[in-house]
Amino acid sequence: MERSFYYVVSWSEANALVRELSDRFIPFALVQTKKLNIPPNQIAIVFPSLPVRVYAVVRDLFGGDGQAYPD
Repeated sequence: MERSFYYVVSWSEANALVRELSDRFIPFALVQTKKLNIPPNQIAIVFPSLPVRVYAVVRDLFGGDGQAYPD
């Protein structure tokens, strides 16, 4: 999967978000990497490029724009 943008969330938040994303068939990956400097007890939910309507749903779920995934 290409990696376009991501959100960093706590593990407890990730549980509910993963369920919601899966229910809506939105593609994502859970990632923990030093490349993103993720704090302990948190994880990145990473997305590929999404159609505008799908991105709007993701943006609404997370309460804002995601961060660009570094090359």
